[in-house]
Amino acid sequence: MNFRQLEYIIAVDRYRNFKRAAIACDIAQSTLSKEIQRLEKEFDIIIFDRSRQPVVPTLKGLDLIVKAKEIRFQQKEFIQMALAHKNEISGQINLAITEILSPYITPIFIKTISEKYPRLEIKILELSDRRIEDYLINEQVDAAVMINPSLTHGYYEQKLYKEELCIYSTELDHQQSNMISLSDINFNEILLHEDLRDLLIRQMKDLETPSSETLRKFNIKYLKGNLETLKNIIDVNGGTMFLPKIAATYMSKNHKNHIYTFKDNTLELDVNLVSTRGFEKKRIIKQLVNELSSLLTNNKF
Repeated sequence: MNFRQLEYIIAVDRYRNFKRAAIACDIAQSTLSKEIQRLEKEFDIIIFDRSRQPVVPTLKGLDLIVKAKEIRFQQKEFIQMALAHKNEISGQINLAITEILSPYITPIFIKTISEKYPRLEIKILELSDRRIEDYLINEQVDAAVMINPSLTHGYYEQKLYKEELCIYSTELDHQQSNMISLSDINFNEILLHEDLRDLLIRQMKDLETPSSETLRKFNIKYLKGNLETLKNIIDVNGGTMFLPKIAATYMSKNHKNHIYTFKDNTLELDVNLVSTRGFEKKRIIKQLVNELSSLLTNNKF
């Protein structure tokens, strides 16, 4: 048995396909298949049921794959500790950021962290909440910045800062005030990002407002993608949408006139950094949490 064989069975479990697993491991499919067969022969076990498509682990295989992941985590932790320079953060981290916030928070921290930690390589992926969970499960990202995470057990969550939701609208009358109530919003005409729907329902339910039922029964348009795209649609065609208040940081004075905050209830969302249990880059994560929390909390929106 060797570490590479463990990597191969983890890859096959992830992709449920030998060809795709071989591509991910950057080896020939025949080599990957032979190495897994060698491992099975060594211990007289069957790890994968090859008669099914997609391939699936056997019951024994499932237990071994779980243990293989633990061993790989420990191997990476050993390497990280061995290569770490004293008082220096180095290495690589794959960081997912919810697409609701990515356009607004990434510019705030990326330059500062890059300059402060030149030996740390950060790869940022802008993903929907659903894809973030898939990427965490499949170990395609090391950590993720999410709003009010509702993930299953098995993750560490560390608070970064509180984000406030506001309204961006070209339809409302702002001559007197840019403060509004939830009751002022015409939910029949609102554009709402899909990832914000469940967040808003939970928030409004906590505030004991009937608007949580409004989100369920009205013909609201739930859209995916970058919030800036939705804002541009409204700028050209008119409309109303929910937007994180941090977005105002990048707006011109004219666009800021279309921002409305709530006078009766504040829709605050917890922004957390989520990482897997047993994650080997604890030192990087700890420093990243400290830096992000400081930069995002102190930034004047």
